[in-house]
Amino acid sequence: MLIFDNSSPIYPLWAFLMVALSLILVPRKDYQYLLPHGILGVFITGILLAITINIIKAWKYVEIFPFSFWGISIFILLAWGAALILFFWGIPKDLPAWTHYIYISLFAFIGIIIDNTFHNLGLRPYSTWYQSWMWFPVLFFNFWINYKLWQFRQKYHS
Repeated sequence: MLIFDNSSPIYPLWAFLMVALSLILVPRKDYQYLLPHGILGVFITGILLAITINIIKAWKYVEIFPFSFWGISIFILLAWGAALILFFWGIPKDLPAWTHYIYISLFAFIGIIIDNTFHNLGLRPYSTWYQSWMWFPVLFFNFWINYKLWQFRQKYHS
């Protein structure tokens, strides 16, 4: 497929599925409210990915050219935006705050499964010292910081 050149079609397929899932599940009014959070979350996630890929060199994405920025597939960032919108939408608002941390852990754990899938497909080879469980604290931090920003907006913009 000439349009993808040297890029794997898995990346746009993954992005399409995540965006479609978010558009199907999240009501339009909620989506409009959560979209700025998703965009900010993509920026935060992009920084974490860039640090992990380019500075720490824990792994790299392969078959992403020409759809990449700082070694990150733009389709991965698009999928992250949709995942964050789903994350914000599903936060159990009527439950105690401590359950939110279980929820954050669940999303981080799902991220580990997705990470392993991309690794097993050969699209995200690890450095020799890196193990997939090491990604859990980074994912937890990513969801936590985005959660805190979401909480801030809930508190001061409701």
